[in-house]
Amino acid sequence: MSKFKIIIISILTMLLILITVAVVYQNIKYDMLAKEEEKVTDECIYEENELENEENEIKVSSAETRVSPNAELIIRTYYKGCGHTTEEVKTVLEDMVNRNQEEIENLYPDYKLESFANNRIVFSKEEEGQCDEHYIIKDENSNIVIYKILNDGTEEVYQNTGISTDYLPETDKINLKEGMKIFGKKNLNSIIEDFE
Repeated sequence: MSKFKIIIISILTMLLILITVAVVYQNIKYDMLAKEEEKVTDECIYEENELENEENEIKVSSAETRVSPNAELIIRTYYKGCGHTTEEVKTVLEDMVNRNQEEIENLYPDYKLESFANNRIVFSKEEEGQCDEHYIIKDENSNIVIYKILNDGTEEVYQNTGISTDYLPETDKINLKEGMKIFGKKNLNSIIEDFE
């Protein structure tokens, strides 16, 4: 290789290194400026958001909460006789839509309003007697029969399951002869599924 080519390659390499260093330096300088500018912008946005939030809070606090058409209505009933609380969940009635808390309380004076929001209303009340979720499961003529226990303590046939007790373990047969008291439809269904 000639001396001339070596000198040109060396000069080009030096120029390339100088250009690379200049570009890297400019990028670092640009990044630092951008970060400082971003920091100032972030602070301004933060202050602006803070002011907007304060304005929104004032607007929201002055607005009155009203019942939405797709709100959830929950009625909790406490039964003094058995000490159980049942909960019924349904959508709000048409006459409740767009009403405020005071109007809702006036519509249902027999209930206590526990909580009120535009998408969820919770009422509660107390009842004498016991809830209607008390059952007794018995063995009758080798079949499992479910009785519902009424408020006065009497039993009424709820369902004849058609499930035979012939193939059940002895402990289950003994429990069914004495009568198994169950609270709640979920528990009842679970026990019946176990016997099937």
